Amino acid sequence: MIDQRFMREYETERLFLRVLDERYASDVLEFLNEGAETFDEYESEKSAEYYTTSFQQRVLKMEYNMAMQKVAVRFYVFKKEDPYKIIGTVSFSFVRQSPFFSCMLGYKLLPGEWHKGYASEAIKAAMDIAAPILNVGRIEAFVLPENRSSQTLLSRLGFSLEGTANKIIEVKGIRRDHLQYSYLYKNESLY
Repeated sequence: MIDQRFMREYETERLFLRVLDERYASDVLEFLNEGAETFDEYESEKSAEYYTTSFQQRVLKMEYNMAMQKVAVRFYVFKKEDPYKIIGTVSFSFVRQSPFFSCMLGYKLLPGEWHKGYASEAIKAAMDIAAPILNVGRIEAFVLPENRSSQTLLSRLGFSLEGTANKIIEVKGIRRDHLQYSYLYKNESLY
């Protein structure tokens, strides 16, 4: 039985997934700076303050509290062979309870770690941890139409393409269409 609160660390075959607090702001900032050029291609614009330790401390404190309250969670991904360097994140946000019991999946991985199976391993483990604790049965993900790698990843994980969500997310200051995927998690408490 999974504890009803998120623990600080989970383990897969090759990875650690950790819920971090504000003490890790400099590590998170290093990860964000290393991946900024790639991440910015798929995300909303960020203020200059975003890339500061003080801003990341506030974000981590807020995210940690949200995880403890079971309203959202972000796992930071580390390789076991290098357990102090963040290589990615998997998050569950916009958690909605009855009657929806759904949330939104987000993820990112440093480009140097792509095509090694880390994203699949981390997302699958994170879903198995988060879905029962957040009490969700439907996990949604939104992907830009040109992001073929994410489309392949989600399909491989068992997500179904539902269609196009028109102008749903702002990327680089422009509201963009995204492909909408869903995964129906077999959450015993909901069925």
